[in-house]
Order: sequence, then C-alpha cells, then structure tokens
Amino acid sequence: LVFGDFEFEVDVTGQGKLNLKNNQDFNKEFAAMYDYANIDFVNFEYEPTFNKNGVAYIYADEDAFIYEVTEDGAKEISGLAWDEDYEAWTFKTRTLKSYAISDVELDEKTVTEDKDDASSTTDGGKENPDTGR
Repeated sequence: LVFGDFEFEVDVTGQGKLNLKNNQDFNKEFAAMYDYANIDFVNFEYEPTFNKNGVAYIYADEDAFIYEVTEDGAKEISGLAWDEDYEAWTFKTRTLKSYAISDVELDEKTVTEDKDDASSTTDGGKENPDTGR
C-alpha cells in the first residue's frame, strides 16, 4: 500500500505567492477519534487558496477512504471520485487542506452546514430595500 502521494493541477496565471508547505505528519488527535482505522495524512499547513479551481489527485488504493480532516473529525469531500486513468482519488478545490487516507470507512463527525444555510434563506441573504428588511 502506498499512501500519501498527492498532486494538484491548477492554472496559476495571475496567482500571487502561496505557502504550499505540506507534510505527512500523523495527526494523533484525529486518529484517536478513529482508533479502529489505519490512517495516513497529507497536510497543507497554511491551507493555501488559489484564484481558480484545480484538480487534486490523491494516489491511494481504490478501496481506500479519503476525508478532509477537521477539528471535529472526518468530513466528506464534495465531488470525490475514483479516476481509473490516473489510479487516484480526485476532486476539485481551490483550497488545499488536510486529508486523511483510511483503510476503513470513518464515521463522519462533521455535518456539512452549507446545505442547510442555503436552503433556509430564499433570497440568498441579500437585503431587499422594497420590504424594509
């Protein structure tokens, strides 16, 4: 098993400098939440954000489980898919964060809040001067 190989393709035209410092340090706090799993990590210390979306490739086994690492635990990565041609897990993102590569499925501890927020506001949260809101 080869874990932790990572690649990111993005158009950097007009992009300012970003700190891409990364490591594969073991996250003891995160791993303690999932003591039943063997987990490897890819960590971008400064969570660099690019001007454009890019494609991230995590070279792990097809039967691996990939998550975003948060303080609260594992979070599903939106759009994560297995790419047969690259033999890698891929997803689109602008911001590189920390990722967990697990040999078993992890119980997600982080609920994506974006979906709830978007559906509760019908006007997108913008003020409408005609109604006085």
